[in-house]
Amino acid sequence: MIILPHREKFINKHFFELSIKEEDTVPDLKLFKTLNAYEQFYLAETYNWDDGTEVLKWIIESPICDKGTASLIFWSAEPDFYFDYTEKTIVDYEKDTFDLLQKIIKKYKNSEFNRSKIKFDPTLHGNKTDWKTELDIWEIPDELRKPTKGSELISLSNIKMKISHWCYVRKLKKRERRKAKRKNAT
Repeated sequence: MIILPHREKFINKHFFELSIKEEDTVPDLKLFKTLNAYEQFYLAETYNWDDGTEVLKWIIESPICDKGTASLIFWSAEPDFYFDYTEKTIVDYEKDTFDLLQKIIKKYKNSEFNRSKIKFDPTLHGNKTDWKTELDIWEIPDELRKPTKGSELISLSNIKMKISHWCYVRKLKKRERRKAKRKNAT
């Protein structure tokens, strides 16, 4: 699925880095409700966690939230940090993220995410998924540890990032070939 540039701009304007904009900007639930499941994934993927978890909770509670989006949010929160905590031992400033993670686990266990149209593989995003946990509340469902089925999201910013990465890798390979050529010449 493709996120069109005008929708990227809309999402970035209304939901991205609200905490650093000059005016006191708060997310608008009415505008959020205009997003489709793919746009919710894009929002979760680009979201600045410094803005708090309110918008991420809206996504998780949305009836159109995709399993891929829920998995993305879960693994982006770096859940291993929270594995030693319970509701009683978590510090106040981490409570919102703790609650969000617990809500995702609960919804996965209860099969409340009905859609799986967006592909997300936590291991391809650098996440370790085989964490051992001692507390029952952190028993992560197997389905949440595995890649979700579906198609990859395509957006202009993702394309730019992939092109930039391709150019970087190409440049490194070219540099390595020159080094090897110089080494062979001596």
